[in-house]
Amino acid sequence: MAIPRSESADGYEMQFATNHLGHFALTGLLLPALVARPRSRVVTVSSGAHRLGRMDFDDLHGRRRYHPWRAYGQSKLANLLFTSELQRRLEANDLSTTALAAHPGYAATNLQSVGPRLSGRTWLLRPMDVANRVLAQSADMGALPTLFAATYPGLPGGSYIGPGGFLEQRGYPRLVDRSAAAKDANAARRLWIASEELTGVHYPLEMP
Repeated sequence: MAIPRSESADGYEMQFATNHLGHFALTGLLLPALVARPRSRVVTVSSGAHRLGRMDFDDLHGRRRYHPWRAYGQSKLANLLFTSELQRRLEANDLSTTALAAHPGYAATNLQSVGPRLSGRTWLLRPMDVANRVLAQSADMGALPTLFAATYPGLPGGSYIGPGGFLEQRGYPRLVDRSAAAKDANAARRLWIASEELTGVHYPLEMP
């Protein structure tokens, strides 16, 4: 999360590679096993930070311009676009597997310390530690939206689950909304095509 620019072994921007492309490739490779099990679910973990993101299809890997938080926001926006496009394709193929997304809110984990450590801004570690203890919910509470999305009966495909408290930062899981950018069907289709090209993983889902 919000790390200095680096690249994966494939030469892709690290946050986009880790948070989106890896999920896209793994899901595609597991898809035959998933669809063989009726009513299986694919749950992708996004973030409230998706609202900071926009898809820069001309510079997905931040080679021309890079900002750690914008890159993180783009990767989390990609999670939601992937979920919506995967659900569309599953429905078009009359499959009972569903795609859902979740976000943990503000959970007290070591994720917040990674960016400052890698960038050498260790002076940020102390205030982040205080915020984790005072403002954040526990890691266990942060895990509940993902568990809810994976197991709660009757959730429709495409659902997005997050904490139900103030600004979706804390609380028990409920259905939450997403940004207008995360509802852009054209961007979702464009991201899908780019992701297949970048990963070399092509889903066996026929489209009408």
